[in-house]
Amino acid sequence: MYTPDIKDEQPDVRLHIRLVGIDGVRIPAGQVMLGNLRVIMTVRFGAFIDLPPDRRGIHASRNYEPIAEVIKEYEGKVFKLEDMAADIAVSLLKKHEYSRRSYVKADATAFYETKMPPEHTSYESFTIHAKSYATREGRVFSVKKMVGVTVMGMTACPCALESIKEICKEELVNFCKGDFGQIVDKLPIATHTQRCSGTLFIDVSEDEVDVMELVRIVNESMSSTTRELLKRNDEADVVMRAVKRARFIEDVARYMARAASELKIGDRCTILVRVRSMESVHGHDMMAFIKTTAGEIRRALASQKHK
Repeated sequence: MYTPDIKDEQPDVRLHIRLVGIDGVRIPAGQVMLGNLRVIMTVRFGAFIDLPPDRRGIHASRNYEPIAEVIKEYEGKVFKLEDMAADIAVSLLKKHEYSRRSYVKADATAFYETKMPPEHTSYESFTIHAKSYATREGRVFSVKKMVGVTVMGMTACPCALESIKEICKEELVNFCKGDFGQIVDKLPIATHTQRCSGTLFIDVSEDEVDVMELVRIVNESMSSTTRELLKRNDEADVVMRAVKRARFIEDVARYMARAASELKIGDRCTILVRVRSMESVHGHDMMAFIKTTAGEIRRALASQKHK
């Protein structure tokens, strides 16, 4: 019995769909290269194509097949997640002849080891991201690749810190009738802190970056890193470090962007920064975004030096 494929019919409303596909596909992807580390991980994929206005729907199985087929090709090999995403993006266009653009995203959880003094080991997690965009021009495919990380840290609020400093100075002066301003300025006075998520993406279509370098940049841009394992003294060190480096999320985003521009990447390389602060004294979150290029950052910072 012949059953017509209604996905190939013309839709009632003929509008172009920018992206349509599948999301949340989890597949064990084998050994991924993170800097000099080989990590076995399960990856969560999304695979999307554009749909012309004269087609009612897509063949969703053709979005899943490239993921499974490309992973099969990489089986037993060490690879970069962004390369796998790029191969899937091209394969999508080969299977969907009517599409001009495809988009593939991949996210996976990875771990690295840190040593806490004097002999404790803590295993810290982060998310590695890959994005790939493929475009068809006749029989030629152009591909853009991006790799990124999301790392948890913490921030300490500079505003509350200054307010509490002034309160402490007034209290000490009233109590002891002395000038304790300089002493208070050097003490780790309390302020509210919050967990902060930093995401950094780098365009690796023409450049290469070490994923662990991105992790380092995000960690160093925060008021302090966070740790899974902390003894009592370690907790005090983390809090004191955060207070002494009190930063807004705007500060964190700018530090991340500046450090990313110092990598060995070309001026045209796109840099994406996203920071989310899970506020401790508010019921809402704070967010900051930067989208720029390495060259734009370098030129902006160079012009500031000459002023």
